[in-house]
Amino acid sequence: AGNLKLYYSIDDIRRFIAGLLVSPIMILQGMSGTGKTSLACAFGKYVDNSSMVVPVQPMWKERTDLLGYYNEFTRRFTETDLLKKMYEAGYSKDIYITVLDEMNIARVEYYFAEFLSLLELSRADQKLTVISDSWKNDPEQLEDGKIQLPDNMWFIGTANNDDSTFAISDKVYDRAMIMNLDEKADEFYAEKSKPLNLSAERFKALGKEAEREYRMTTRNLR
Repeated sequence: AGNLKLYYSIDDIRRFIAGLLVSPIMILQGMSGTGKTSLACAFGKYVDNSSMVVPVQPMWKERTDLLGYYNEFTRRFTETDLLKKMYEAGYSKDIYITVLDEMNIARVEYYFAEFLSLLELSRADQKLTVISDSWKNDPEQLEDGKIQLPDNMWFIGTANNDDSTFAISDKVYDRAMIMNLDEKADEFYAEKSKPLNLSAERFKALGKEAEREYRMTTRNLR
């Protein structure tokens, strides 16, 4: 609020942080103009590693739309900014936020299918296929055409619910944390603050501490 003049209720902030600690996939949904993309970008600035916004395109149907493709004519792989960020995240301990902006303007279960499947597997098996071949000069982290899905990267999709978008399938909803942003918060005064240099490991550890401290009661379990 102090730095970016963005305003959210404390309840929405708590839901957002808690959601990130439950799942690496979050969907922010609601009417256009409620600050869904801005919230995800503001969090990136707060943890001192700017979020990357990937504008989803209506014609996307497969993972190559997210990662890139091999050009048979030039014999070169054309990588996307997301693939570059995934590679960078593999060498870092920082928190990486990828925003899939207007994620349901195309069918999420098509272009994001492999990501959804891998996130259900154990860490060792979370290797994303980039290309179905391997070369001697492949990057170090690319093994047999696959790259390890970074455990310090979160995917936040923004979804507008209107006639121009597709309904999000149960397959996607079952694997993501859902948060509704239906209205803007009132403006308030806040002082400017410095970014917090927080590693992904420390972020998750803080979540575990909060889980122990605010354990769900027996009454709520019922």
